[in-house]
Amino acid sequence: MVELRGVSFGYQSDKNVLDNLNLRLKEGRFYGLLGMNGSGKTTLLKLIAGKLFAHDGEIYVDGRNSRKREVEILREVFMLPADFIFPDMRLEHFLAIYSKFYPKFRAEVLDDCLADFEIRRDIEHLDKLSLGEKHKVAFSIALSLGTKVLLLDEAANGMDIPARKMFRKLLMKHVREDQIVVLSTHIVQDIENLLTDVIVLRKDAPVYAASLEEIANRYSFGIQSNEEGVLYAEACAEGYHVITHKQENMDTEVSLELLFNALIKGGGRI
Repeated sequence: MVELRGVSFGYQSDKNVLDNLNLRLKEGRFYGLLGMNGSGKTTLLKLIAGKLFAHDGEIYVDGRNSRKREVEILREVFMLPADFIFPDMRLEHFLAIYSKFYPKFRAEVLDDCLADFEIRRDIEHLDKLSLGEKHKVAFSIALSLGTKVLLLDEAANGMDIPARKMFRKLLMKHVREDQIVVLSTHIVQDIENLLTDVIVLRKDAPVYAASLEEIANRYSFGIQSNEEGVLYAEACAEGYHVITHKQENMDTEVSLELLFNALIKGGGRI
């Protein structure tokens, strides 16, 4: 489990990006991390990964304080940043150095991912790959490390539509039941069929965190010809896409995009 207790952080002394944040992330869950630019998504991932330290509050991974940077915790948490840079190095050389720190590294997972992405393993110059190829290789490495906590920041950047589909397939195939996965993205469609939970960071409101099951039990999503009795509405060709209180005996599919818009623009009704 990853637990954040009263975590606050800011890059300026008089302004916090995250303020008094409390979260519990559990094994076997896929968390979608959503928010507008500047809301603190990447900052949150870096805090969990131990790349930044909270100004106030603490973060615990399996009961250990991440601030202590113990090897046992560092090798169980991996963050794939959106802005990573590969060195001018062969893939085999990179793996020989990098995988030693991660005892759960599985070469067979890496080989399977690269094969599905149609990328040869004998890469001579990692830094010469295209943006899409770099993200495919980096994502494949991230999955193969086998860390208990996997943090993905815009991991599908640069991938075309078939590659994004494979990205989702490989996550479902190789993530273990004891792992915690947090996926940050601006493209909800990349992840909505994977998620068990959603976390929405808002600049001027408390964090919203709920499982999709909780959301489905609380709200109904659909289309109406008017805005009567709704919690949130957006105009569409058929009338309005709406969120309402849960309708009796009516199960609807959760629309993450509509939920996100309601949380950001809905004036606190959700």
